Amino acid sequence: MPRSTPELPDELQDPAPGKINGAQAVAHALARWSISTVFAYPGTSELALSAAVAERDTLTLVNARGDKEAAFMAAGGNFAGPANCAAILHGARGLTNALGATADVRRSEVPVLYLVGMPSRSSAPFLPPHAEPGLIEAAGSFAKAAFDCSQLDAADPRAFLKLVDEALRTLSEAPRGPVLLGLPQDLLAGAFIPSEMLADGPAEQPVSPLPDLTEASALAASARRPVILVEDYLLRNPSAEADLAAFASAIGAPVLQTAYQRGPMLFQQVRKETVPTFVGAYDPTDEGHRELLGSADLLVTVEDRNMYPRVVGPLPGCRKLVLTSNVEATAKNRYMTSSDVLVAGDVGGSLRGIAEKLTAPAAAPAGLPEPIDPGSCASAVELVRAVGQGLAESGEDAEPVIVDDSLMFGGLVARNYRHLPQGVRVFGSHGGFVGGGLPTAVGLAATNPELRVLTTLGDHGFTNGLQALAAASEHDAPLVVLVCNNGASVCLGKQADSDGVGRDVLPLDNVARMNYAAIAAGFGLSTSVHVWPDETSLTDAVTEASAKLSADIQRALSARRPHLIELVTPSRPDFWTGVWRVEGMERAPLPQAAQD
Repeated sequence: MPRSTPELPDELQDPAPGKINGAQAVAHALARWSISTVFAYPGTSELALSAAVAERDTLTLVNARGDKEAAFMAAGGNFAGPANCAAILHGARGLTNALGATADVRRSEVPVLYLVGMPSRSSAPFLPPHAEPGLIEAAGSFAKAAFDCSQLDAADPRAFLKLVDEALRTLSEAPRGPVLLGLPQDLLAGAFIPSEMLADGPAEQPVSPLPDLTEASALAASARRPVILVEDYLLRNPSAEADLAAFASAIGAPVLQTAYQRGPMLFQQVRKETVPTFVGAYDPTDEGHRELLGSADLLVTVEDRNMYPRVVGPLPGCRKLVLTSNVEATAKNRYMTSSDVLVAGDVGGSLRGIAEKLTAPAAAPAGLPEPIDPGSCASAVELVRAVGQGLAESGEDAEPVIVDDSLMFGGLVARNYRHLPQGVRVFGSHGGFVGGGLPTAVGLAATNPELRVLTTLGDHGFTNGLQALAAASEHDAPLVVLVCNNGASVCLGKQADSDGVGRDVLPLDNVARMNYAAIAAGFGLSTSVHVWPDETSLTDAVTEASAKLSADIQRALSARRPHLIELVTPSRPDFWTGVWRVEGMERAPLPQAAQD
């Protein structure tokens, strides 16, 4: 008599020859959609799926040693290009543990598939520990989209394959973001899918049609004093700066970029070397910047997500040309009127398309404001220069990448971005999840070993994310972890002083006996410690410390294995001058043209 498999309904028992289980079908679909690496922290529900992934030649299974770690690592692997990584999460406990990561990845608009193992449909109504009522639907609020195979009425192979395919197809559609796919254990373990139903060959990636640019091109051509305001979301595309430069040249416009002056502040910035009319990071408190914006008869916003008053102050009342791949995220900022022109879709394609339609060359903008002094002390500027030099000298054969999960240190680097090497790519967290940077960097380095990955962490970024050191060590991920140990939460201290909420009684200091380098060494990483002089001017001691730090970063990146640098910096406020604005920009003056 055939032996029954627990948890499987009758229709999944004793399958006919030529049928495969749901896990094998999912692994096949992943490979068709060019997924190559799957990060997992599996439980009982996901064993069949993890095995199917591991057994497939074109897929690599990586034990992330944590739930949110798996979610962040998969997203990190997809930061640098297409969605080649996915993650397996264990039911309610794994998914709820990773919900913060899911929401953070959604805000950063990274495409990634999260495969959620769920209880068998027969046991789910009894709520075993890894089940919760309406799990995928509820968790889907934190994701871009959610699909739940447990809602299928029966073991219908066509319906199952269609749902899996829809989830994977959704990854390629704008706006980008995480997609949940709920997979019950009985469908993963049960062999109910005829092998001949599996599609052959690579999946056809959906292509978004270029929008009608007639109205946008006419508006751009009629402008006499256009100004472009861009956000870092555009810069994910490797051709973004070339597209932006061609567009700015075609309409004769200066370019400003949204700047963040509190919270996560370090993101990729436009470089004047590639966009000649780039003025700098927009500062609503700077009179020259406000006059430039106020003189515009057309404001072109490009990939806006955060152009609301708290970040950019009030915008001028001129007409707007709005280019975005995420209409909902742009529309929430409430500056568009019925007289403005909105172009949704592929923003790079729109920039190129409009530039090509404008056959008459525009005059280059004149009288642009001078670059703003970042206001940092000389010692702090030298610290950023040392980091940039270490990156630049670590080899010309690999692209440098920074993954930031610091606040004060990231803000310092952002204000002195010119000292980073040309061509560096910078990824930060738009969701503000403190502790996501390290697993993100591990995923990026593990799946893109050709990159030179440096992750910059604050004290709490390290403390909240240190579990990712296990996978970094186990898989020998080639990255350097730079932890800025400034002794306390300096940003919260500044905010507490401004708000008058009793800084002296708040627990803002670091753990007194915590040794970051020793912790990393315990995970198997090589380590080093640098103490930056407690000085604000450019002294001999600062110059010597700079040379040592840059040389250590260069050596560590060239070694191509995980290494942690603990950087002990001053906590005194004057070292961090200009970093972390305690108030928003809502009260900044309205941009107005200069009076003759």
